[in-house]
Amino acid sequence: MNSLSTGRPGFLAALGLAGVTALMLSCSASPAPTTMPPGPPASHQELARHYAPVVHQGAATDQDYITAIDFDGDWIGNNNWQNQLAGDLSAHVYYSVIETKTHWFLFYSLFHAWDYTDDLCEESDGCHENDLESVQVVVARDGTPFGRPVALETLAHGHIYLYTFDSAVKRGALRIRGRVTVEEGHPVVWVETYGHGIYGQRLRLRPSQVVYRPGDTAEVPEGIDDRDVSYRLMPIYDTLWEHRSEVGPGKAFDRLFDYRGRILPAAFDGDDYGADKANTPWGYNQETGDGVGRGDFFLDPARALVYHATFDGDFCLEYVHNPYLADLGLLRLSGDQQTA
Repeated sequence: MNSLSTGRPGFLAALGLAGVTALMLSCSASPAPTTMPPGPPASHQELARHYAPVVHQGAATDQDYITAIDFDGDWIGNNNWQNQLAGDLSAHVYYSVIETKTHWFLFYSLFHAWDYTDDLCEESDGCHENDLESVQVVVARDGTPFGRPVALETLAHGHIYLYTFDSAVKRGALRIRGRVTVEEGHPVVWVETYGHGIYGQRLRLRPSQVVYRPGDTAEVPEGIDDRDVSYRLMPIYDTLWEHRSEVGPGKAFDRLFDYRGRILPAAFDGDDYGADKANTPWGYNQETGDGVGRGDFFLDPARALVYHATFDGDFCLEYVHNPYLADLGLLRLSGDQQTA
């Protein structure tokens, strides 16, 4: 058996993730009918650009602008609160592409130096230094260069929200929140003012909003109502992942956790209004259970997705490309493929 065709929410819980893994290790892509011409798959960079989200960012001040993590010229986490006031506020979004035989998993992370409220932080418990919220686009490989998008997951306030592009995806551990809005092929997301939770459905953003779109340059908004700002895509593998060993006070990251016997930092180092409050992409602990643990949302997305949702047709757990598990020594070769 190499597919999940049931829409029953309790299917995975009843079967158990280990059983799903055993059933799905031997699988092959079966292209779905498509009106697009067939062709070789796009490069990972092309895929990332093709599906990069249009971001409607709620904005009250320039603290709501999305920036590079090293916007202040260094990879020190606990000086970002004060450096935000004079740092480079040009827009960057971090991305990753992981590939199985049947799907691409496109992960995008948005960084803010401040997570804050409309009250003074000295009087509020909602502020902290650093903030990284993320989006994942799941694309079925259907024999066309860019495949067929099937699901969107967004992160907001400790929860993952699931949206669909079509009826091929049904609920699993997560319920479906709605259909994805698309602008010229790009999924559209809405990001809260102050707290920066990301949603796949329209929000009423106050007092204004900045609209970011993927482009060739990293632009700074002209103000909190700029509706046409270009952001630059940056690979997670060559940026955040390269700094993962820089752990401790005054360094990039902190708060270690065990991921399948490998030690990784769960959070950015941060001191202002709470210690180490912002998660790394591989440190999220949301919507876990039944064999899905902290870190799987990013590091082992196929495993996480068959827990979060149910997919019509083939859904393979064998990775063709997963450099993160490879670096951790958690992949084994299976013929010419890599499997978790």
